[in-house]
Amino acid sequence: MKDELEGIIIRYQEYREHDAILHVLCRKRGIVHVNARGIQKVKSKNAPACQLFTHVRMQLPLQETRSIYTLRSAEIIEGYRHIREDLLKQSIAAYVCECIDASKFEEDVFEVVQTVLDILQETTHPIRILCLFQAIMNRMHGIEPYVDGCVRCGNQKAIYAISIRDGGFICHSCYRMEQDAMRSKEDLKVFRLLCKAHMEHYDILKSYQAFTYQNFEDLYAFFYEYAGISLKSVKFLKTIIAM
Repeated sequence: MKDELEGIIIRYQEYREHDAILHVLCRKRGIVHVNARGIQKVKSKNAPACQLFTHVRMQLPLQETRSIYTLRSAEIIEGYRHIREDLLKQSIAAYVCECIDASKFEEDVFEVVQTVLDILQETTHPIRILCLFQAIMNRMHGIEPYVDGCVRCGNQKAIYAISIRDGGFICHSCYRMEQDAMRSKEDLKVFRLLCKAHMEHYDILKSYQAFTYQNFEDLYAFFYEYAGISLKSVKFLKTIIAM
């Protein structure tokens, strides 16, 4: 019996000569593993629908006892063409997929990923949604920098820098050059806003100045330090930004 599965492909792993193992993020079911046989053959009918960050509908036998399913057929629901045509957007989408796959959340994160890809598809400022996504990932991992004052003394004025080591804002009096990252007032304001924001606040973020890659790096620094997850795609993303 063939059952239907809808999801977003968040990992494509080559397997044997012509096959691939797909990690498919689904609503409520989480990440499902699918063996796509013959997908790397030139004449494969399923290949276009089985690319990374494609929203796809699959036909496969969904048996409770299986840890990996065998793909029968696949069709594209949303291919995100505009993301694939833009190298920066493509690298951001790849980062989003790897981050979700490596995080292994028990919560249903399908809507988060779908919303990020939908926004990324249309936006002319892709760094903004990247920053918001990272802030949400930090929060879901329990990584919440203290941004309501100085993490060392509690002073709410003269905020001057960010401390990864201490976990939040640092005021001018507590600033240590060798430990803390000094930032402009605007960057500190954006950082605090992102740490408080949720996906439904994206339209509010659009009213602020264009976000920078530095804003993302400040958020990612906390993720790298405290989540203990190393992501290869962030290196490629950084290379694209530098071009």
